[in-house]
Amino acid sequence: MNWFKSLNGAITLTAIALLTELWRAFLDFQHEYSTYLQGTGMIFVGTLIYTVFFAAWAWALLAALRGSRGGLIAALVINLLFLLIIPVGMLVAYCPSPCATYWPLFEMGNWINLIFGLLAGVALALQLARKPTLAQSRA
Repeated sequence: MNWFKSLNGAITLTAIALLTELWRAFLDFQHEYSTYLQGTGMIFVGTLIYTVFFAAWAWALLAALRGSRGGLIAALVINLLFLLIIPVGMLVAYCPSPCATYWPLFEMGNWINLIFGLLAGVALALQLARKPTLAQSRA
């Protein structure tokens, strides 16, 4: 339990959440976007938007690893944004569980992403709830 409450635990869980979301993005682009957006410029726009968010998420993790409170906040916001839009949106609106589309890859990707996203969100929130140390207040 101490690892979960530590900065390293929060960073590790968030990195895993980022990787699982990246896996979901590859599944979406391979099976959904390439089919429905073929021949439009939207596939480029979607790729660009995903790239910007993943780069911002990676930057936030690196900043948080160096002790930046702003990095922790950015990592939490991006994690929650991806968590609420993709896995929860998938369960509620896009393809409620069990989703028959490309079974079992989408279903597994969605649930794994949801679990690690929730764990990462809680771990990041616990880090933000802690009183900042002198090193964090200077960062």
